[in-house]
Amino acid sequence: MFKRLSTELALIYAALFGLVLTLIACAVWVAVDANSRQAVRAEMSASSAVFDRLWRLRADQLSQTADVLARDFGFRKAVATGDSETIISALDNLQSRFGLDSAFVVDPDGRLLSKDKSQGAMAEPALLDALNNRPEASGVLMLDGAPYQAVAAPINAPTLIGWAVFAKRLGGADLGELENLSAIPLTAHLYIHGKDGRWISADQRGGRGPGVSSDDLAQRAFAATRPGSGSRSGEELIDIPEDNSTAGVKRLESFGGDVPAALVLEYSLSVNQAHYRSMLVQILLIGFAGLIALVAGSWFVSGRVTGPISGLRAAASRLAHGEVAEVRVKGRNEIAELAVNFNIMSDEIAAREKRIIHLAQHDNETGLPNLRGLDKRLGEMRAKTDPAHIFGAVLGVDRFHQVRSAIGHALSARLIAEIAARISGSFGELFVGRMTTETLAVVFHAESEEAALRTISAIAELASQPMRLSEDRIDVLVTAGVACDGDGADTRLSLLERAEVAMEQARAKRTRTASFDRTAYGDPSAALSLMGSMVLGLTRGELFLAHQPKLDLRGGKVASAEALLRWRHPQRGMIPPDRFIGMAEETGHIRPLTDWVIDRAISDQRKLREAGRDMQLSVNVSGRLIANEQFADRALRQIRRSGANLCFEITETAVIDNPKLAVDVMKDLRDAGVGISIDDYGSGLSSLSYLRTIPAQELKIDKTFVQGMARGNSDALLVKSTIDLAHSLGMKVAAEGVETADVLALLQAMGADTAQGFFIARPMPIDDFVKFEVAGDAIAPRPAPTLRGLA
Repeated sequence: MFKRLSTELALIYAALFGLVLTLIACAVWVAVDANSRQAVRAEMSASSAVFDRLWRLRADQLSQTADVLARDFGFRKAVATGDSETIISALDNLQSRFGLDSAFVVDPDGRLLSKDKSQGAMAEPALLDALNNRPEASGVLMLDGAPYQAVAAPINAPTLIGWAVFAKRLGGADLGELENLSAIPLTAHLYIHGKDGRWISADQRGGRGPGVSSDDLAQRAFAATRPGSGSRSGEELIDIPEDNSTAGVKRLESFGGDVPAALVLEYSLSVNQAHYRSMLVQILLIGFAGLIALVAGSWFVSGRVTGPISGLRAAASRLAHGEVAEVRVKGRNEIAELAVNFNIMSDEIAAREKRIIHLAQHDNETGLPNLRGLDKRLGEMRAKTDPAHIFGAVLGVDRFHQVRSAIGHALSARLIAEIAARISGSFGELFVGRMTTETLAVVFHAESEEAALRTISAIAELASQPMRLSEDRIDVLVTAGVACDGDGADTRLSLLERAEVAMEQARAKRTRTASFDRTAYGDPSAALSLMGSMVLGLTRGELFLAHQPKLDLRGGKVASAEALLRWRHPQRGMIPPDRFIGMAEETGHIRPLTDWVIDRAISDQRKLREAGRDMQLSVNVSGRLIANEQFADRALRQIRRSGANLCFEITETAVIDNPKLAVDVMKDLRDAGVGISIDDYGSGLSSLSYLRTIPAQELKIDKTFVQGMARGNSDALLVKSTIDLAHSLGMKVAAEGVETADVLALLQAMGADTAQGFFIARPMPIDDFVKFEVAGDAIAPRPAPTLRGLA
């Protein structure tokens, strides 16, 4: 959320402080409100007691005055005799003396007599009822629609002859006096419920504010003080939230008991709390100042904390990018210790990285630069030198595996290191590294390819000198290949890979050094593409078998045939077998290809049988497969299931890699009825021991010897001796490459069993071969010419 820790810390501390300050302010305000309400209630109670005291004092004063007048003998006599002048004079005198607003006499019949009352007027029924029920009545009395505090005193002479009623008007002056006597600025209201159902305000000082109307306030007041409401002595406190005020309500005694009246002492809490507001404002100002100080302090402290952390973050970023990073922090706190540990870690990482880079670019056994180190050196050279003058060479120790088996891995690695040291000591301007286990690589500058060859020849001569390791004298032969960096644009090989190919080309030529020969290397990518096309061709029917007849020289008939693989490519046309069979062996495609050939040969042989011609078909099997038990098992299952009559033509080199396994597999094939023929005899490393070991029934003489017989050279003697040798070992002899009648006649004269070649018939698809066999075409051998020297 925040990009900087200092900002986050400062805002968090400020928010916490603000929250605490808000809670404190709320708590203070709640306490102030509660205390102010409690204080107002106490003041209300005191003010209500003062009013009650004043009300009683006035009532006692009026009562005493009325009682004195009622007991006066002359006044009683005047009332008894109906002397109105004396009555009015006495009432007027007392009214003036005591400031009474009204004073009158009521006789038992209800007639009124007073200064301001018409003589003989009748009292209101309510007043008369009150006087009859309570001769000494006291309380609020409504006279002419106005409220009065009135008292009555009975006039006895000696029986009741009337009542003296004294009254004082209840109004704003009286309530104002009460307000002045109060210790708090309250407002007094007197409410009386009239006969018409309306509430009358006795103070007559205008309406209330916008919060609560007078009528509503009066209803609340009488509801709070009516009997059964829970008020004590007709006195209660009520809250007026609309005006934020509290009112003390006191129910007043009615003169006749039927005039509801109540005194309401209202006090505004806002006024009471006004002096607390300044305190709250001071608290808020102090809190705001504290908040600012807290933010500033938090920012400063967090800056002290996050500043070193930011430095550590920047240093960690530099360290992640491989740069040297160090943090300087003063002090002895935890952050300073963290910085010290970070610097130690940075130094350790730098040391380990340096070690890792060294290990990544150097050989563990010899300490020489490895392929990565050589590539790095080449990159540096390319940045400064024309690629046409940059050369790479690969030096391989001949028969290294035999040497390592003889001296061990440790000494063989030391041998490579000694050769590199010998080269570096004599040719200091060269950069020497170890490319593979048995090869060294050299990158250097040279003016031309000839100069580079001379340098590498001198290096190979120097490296091939004998050396002594641990009391052992070791003879070393080194073959080197060289390539130019500027000549690799049209190949996918790197400079050192081309130099390695050049080394292999030198070994193939049996020379000590050689330059990279692009023509001899060819195009391996095209070969891989050709193999992919061959796999697709098997499924598309592009590959087929062409069968070449094999003539039985004794019977003069075709007794068997050789199934030869052919490929008719839709774009390239006929592709010679020599182009793709060797690639199939190198790339591992020879196994599925041979499986397909066997399946196809079985199918073609079935067609021959259906045409009435049952003969053996020969299939060429790679020497790499004859020692493969899985291949042999599958071939045997196919042959046994189909009852095919096949012969496997195998070169004598098939037993070189694993003689025992190869011989065992061939014996299993022979026992299963599969013929074994030694193909191309004489073209390879022919050995009598192989002839004795291989369980073959036929020996096939290579066509180079057969075709040379007609020239009268020694080839005829070699063929004759081979035929005799094979017959002595119990094998039949087949000759291939028969292209003339003379050669055919000579082979027959020498005792060969079968012959094949263009003179007899060319290879042909199965349908054409069936027609050829059905037609019964055969070639009768001619009489053999006499060759001098043949026995």
